Parts: sequence; structure tokens; C-alpha cells
Amino acid sequence: MADRLGDHGRRLELSLREVVAGEVTEQRARAQGAGRTLDTVDQRQLARAVLNRELDRLAAEGLGDGRLPMPNGDREELARRVIDQVFSPLPGIEAFINRADAVNVHVMGCREVLVELLDGTVERHPSPYASNQEVIDALAHIARRGGMVEREFNYSHPILHLSLLDGSRLTANAWIGTEPYATIRRHPLLDHDLRDLSGLGMLDEGMCTLLGAATRAGWNILVAGAQSAGKTTLLRAITHEAPPDERLVVLESEPELGFDRLPDRHNHVVNLCERPGNMQGEGAVPLDHLTWHAKRLSPSRLVVGEVLADEVVPMLEAMTQGVPGASTIHSRTSAGVFPRLPVYARSRGRDWQSGDIHALAALALDVVVFLAHDAGGRKVVAEVRHVAHYDASSEQVVTDAWFLPDPATGRAAQANVIPVRLLDELVAHGYEPGRHQVSNGNGVRP
Repeated sequence: MADRLGDHGRRLELSLREVVAGEVTEQRARAQGAGRTLDTVDQRQLARAVLNRELDRLAAEGLGDGRLPMPNGDREELARRVIDQVFSPLPGIEAFINRADAVNVHVMGCREVLVELLDGTVERHPSPYASNQEVIDALAHIARRGGMVEREFNYSHPILHLSLLDGSRLTANAWIGTEPYATIRRHPLLDHDLRDLSGLGMLDEGMCTLLGAATRAGWNILVAGAQSAGKTTLLRAITHEAPPDERLVVLESEPELGFDRLPDRHNHVVNLCERPGNMQGEGAVPLDHLTWHAKRLSPSRLVVGEVLADEVVPMLEAMTQGVPGASTIHSRTSAGVFPRLPVYARSRGRDWQSGDIHALAALALDVVVFLAHDAGGRKVVAEVRHVAHYDASSEQVVTDAWFLPDPATGRAAQANVIPVRLLDELVAHGYEPGRHQVSNGNGVRP
């Protein structure tokens, strides 16, 4: 409808969206201040009531000026579009972000929208925005109204990181490039466990039982891989194997794991998120502080969404105290994880020796699971490396590569025998080695 009415329709949509979003945000804040929450249904009902009030007011003003009322069909279409935009992670691209198979949505200024799908394909679509200024206006709107906390997005604050109400993560920038950009990371596999990922081809049934058994046995697991390799998805699925009544303490830079939104899987979740400082640089709570704090919350299991800096030290130290845990880290191979750990530990000028960090890692970690892409481009488990011990003479972590990429497929294939003691422990917790797929040299057979 806005397209048919031209600039007037666009301005009307934007005006109504601001009014409705503003009142929903205000009522949500009041409810939180009173110790209550407005669920999605309540918020949508409130939005519809505010919108109807505004439309009735505009209709009355129009009659007073001698204008014909808006046809019912146009009014309903306008209402639908406004409500969709109020609850959209980024107004204007609802058709893309509401897709069940969308993983990342990239807004490339007003030129086009790229949509990355679960199967690895990328679709290109014309942008719904008529100008770069419209993109900036939409981002500024969502910064004020659409996140868990209000953010600034303007020339003085050209970079935006925002956790959206549906759990998606938005990253955007403007005024520092040739055009504004935005990426929305979706989580279509939030409720998927290892069996679901096995059905999607990320790992075979044997690997599914191996990782599930390691989790139930209380092993500490580090999931490694490149950017967008599926690390968060696998970390989430691994944690779903833990008993539902465990006290799960989750640490993240931005909330995206979403365990608290799945009470049937996890009914005792403590979420802690990094907090930036105010304009004076005060009140910041970095992830390494949260990691130290989390140990005093009596966790049954500790999950760190992603290791990026010196929070690696308290995380590893917590894992040596009998608190099972899991995290993710960027790496190009499973073995490549260990040289990165001292670099992270020293990232803020800390004086950690590599040998000390490697010794701590050898005590803390049990297995490293590495994700890559198979020969067909699909995200798969490619390596599993067991952490054996620390060698003081070389100051290195000694590991055993249990599974390495099959040359023909790129998927995990058994490379070394699992020691009997560890195999017995895994089998006791549900590992079924006979369910692995076996390569025949040209591919994989059951």
C-alpha cells in the first residue's frame, strides 16, 4: 500500500511505526520496573490497540478536512505492515528474516539484500529501501526501540551491536564506508539437538552419540572452526545433551544461545552478558569478570559462548575445579587451537607464559571438536582431538587425533583408536562406535 501511495504512504508508515513502537517500549519498561513481563502476545495486542487509536484519529481529522476515509482493505494492509515493522529485527526486510532457513541476512545499503541459507547457498534480492538514508533511519529506529537495551546510532556512534528481542544479533555501521551495512544473524536451529544436526548432515550418528556421551560424562568440550562454521549451533546442541535440571550458567558477549527460552530442555539457567561502560567509561563488566563471578554462582555446568580474549584463563581455571563446561573458539584446525590460547590470555597486556596456559589447558580440556565444510560445501564435524596431557619439556599440549577429515569427503573419519579406559567411559554414557559411517576411499558408506 505504501508503494502505491508513494512518499505519502512511506511517511505515514514511518510515523505510525514510531508512535506504536514508542508506546510498546514504554509499557514494556514500566512492566519490567514493576517486576512483570509483557509477552509477545500482550505486546502485539497493545501495538494493535495503539495503532487503531491512531488510525481512528487520522480518519476523524480527514473527515473534518473533507477527505475520504481510507478503504478498509488499505487500512488492514497498512496495519499489518506497521505491526510487522514494529516487531521486526530490521523494518523493511521481514520477508527475508522470517524465513525458517535464513541464517544471515546482509543489507548492502540500498543496493541489495543477501540471504545466507542453512544449506550454504546465498540468495541476492533487490533492496526494499529507496535510499541509503532510509537504511540509516531503519537502523536508528531499531537501535532505539528494538533491542534488549537502547543504543545510539548516529554520526558520533557509527557502529551498532544489538541483541534483538527475538534473540537475533544485529551488527551495523554507517558513515565509515561508502554505504550503510547491516548483518542480522538468525538462529533457526535454536531447539535442534545432536540428533537433529545428524539428520541435517552435520555429523554422523556415531559422532552424535560420541559428543552426547562426552557431555553426559562431564567432559569439557571446546568447539573450534572458522567464522560462520556452525560453532554456536553445535555448542547449543551439545549442551542440550546435559540434564535439564542442571544449574547452567551461560556467559556471552551478546545473548544468542537462548537456553533460557527452552525451559523443557533447561529449567535452571543463569544468563550473564558482558556490559559496556557508560559515556564516561564507567560501569563496564567485561567477560573475564563475568567468568570469575560465575564460579561463585554454584554452576553445575559453565558455557561460554565464545572465547575472544583473556576470559580464556578464568574459564579454563573453572573447568579444572570440576565444573564441566563448553565454549567456542576461532581456529583453522583442531590442533591450531592451542597456539591461540596464550595469545588470548595476553590480549589485554597480561603477563602469562605460554607454558602456564598450555598446562592449564591440558588440565581443563578433554576434547576439541573442529567444524569445517565438506566436499559439497556443507558445515560438518571434521575433527575430534582428545587432550591427553601437558609435556613440561616442550611446554606443549599433547593430543590424540581421534577423528580427522576424510580426504574424499572432508567429513570426520576415525584416525586413531580411542584408549580402552576412555572408550569404556564413553560407552557407559551412550557412545555407540558401530554407528559411525566408514569411508571406502571414494566417499562414505554406512
